Amino acid sequence: MRILILRKLAKFFSLFLVKDSFIYTLLKRLVYFRLAAERASFNQFQSLVYTGTRFYFFRYRDIVIAIDSGPLNDTRGIGRVAKNLFSELDRELTNDSFGINLQQLFLIDESTVDIYLYPSIQWADEQKLTKAALIVLDVLPVSLEHLFPESRIREWQTKYKDFALQAKIVITISEWSASEIIERIGIQKERLHVIPLGIEKKNEVNIKKNIKIMNDKYFIFIGSNDYHKNLDIVISALCDQSLLEYQLAVVGDNFTNAQKNNWKRILANRVFFYGHLDDNETVQLLSRAKALLLPSFNEGFGLPPFEAAMQNVPSICSDRPAMNQVLREAALFADPTNQDEWISAMNMVVNREKSVFKKLEKAKNLAQNHEWKDFLQSLLAILKSSIASNDGV
Repeated sequence: MRILILRKLAKFFSLFLVKDSFIYTLLKRLVYFRLAAERASFNQFQSLVYTGTRFYFFRYRDIVIAIDSGPLNDTRGIGRVAKNLFSELDRELTNDSFGINLQQLFLIDESTVDIYLYPSIQWADEQKLTKAALIVLDVLPVSLEHLFPESRIREWQTKYKDFALQAKIVITISEWSASEIIERIGIQKERLHVIPLGIEKKNEVNIKKNIKIMNDKYFIFIGSNDYHKNLDIVISALCDQSLLEYQLAVVGDNFTNAQKNNWKRILANRVFFYGHLDDNETVQLLSRAKALLLPSFNEGFGLPPFEAAMQNVPSICSDRPAMNQVLREAALFADPTNQDEWISAMNMVVNREKSVFKKLEKAKNLAQNHEWKDFLQSLLAILKSSIASNDGV
């Protein structure tokens, strides 16, 4: 009942408060970031037992790990990472596929917990930081200060920086993110670990409902709206004479009505907003696109291009880290500030140039090397070793 009331409060206040205002940020911390995952999040699992609590407890060999379920509520990349982490835990509990000696625990006295794992630093509880492992996907608000509002920058420069410095260990997802965390947050290199993300390899679609497709001539953008996403450059590129036949499908939430109406006006209604879709619906839409577009000024990793490659769809990405490092020679790249480069790259896809499909094959091969089971194995090994060391190494 308490969780239900908090959810209703969070939704009510979000309707009236300006995103990233001081009051919005405060309420987000006090309410939204303290919620447990909903039952619906666990309906997909075979062996994980829904308890309705914030933390789910596991014994891995001789240590007890508490994993925060709150980020499963998040519709951004944070939520996708949390979902895949819990899915991999479920597969291990169901099949014992890796033989890593894992079991879910119940009715645990929290004094027996060896380490708390937070899939997102933003959901961390400051009372548990000395026994915490924090996953930090990126530190973009302090890497790109000119793009983000002061309230978000200040939150990272104070609260989240303190969280990271107090935590036992910090885990990130790319070498570029690691370098930014060391430089911007000041974490000792010895307390920071890099574990590349896995790739969802959903090739077959269980069609529950058909997604309405505009026509077969469209590009796709997948991602929740944020200040670094830079969708304007794509909108501008699609205004070029050579691309007037092509439309844009936008999958993700947090876009304002003002943004949507402005982009629809600019493109004469050639842009379609689908909001947040489930995996099956996203794959339906993605698999028929000409290319996936990732115009961000920076990303901590860049999952969508790999997922596009698994659907035989090429990607055009900003020539910025970590995309141009993780996806080297596996995508077309364009300057996120240069409209002409985006027009050129999109026409290369439209004209089916050979180089586009060579890069697509490279992306498909790279995707095969990223497994969520490897992510989980590496994560558990790091958590165990951190317990054995006072330095968290």
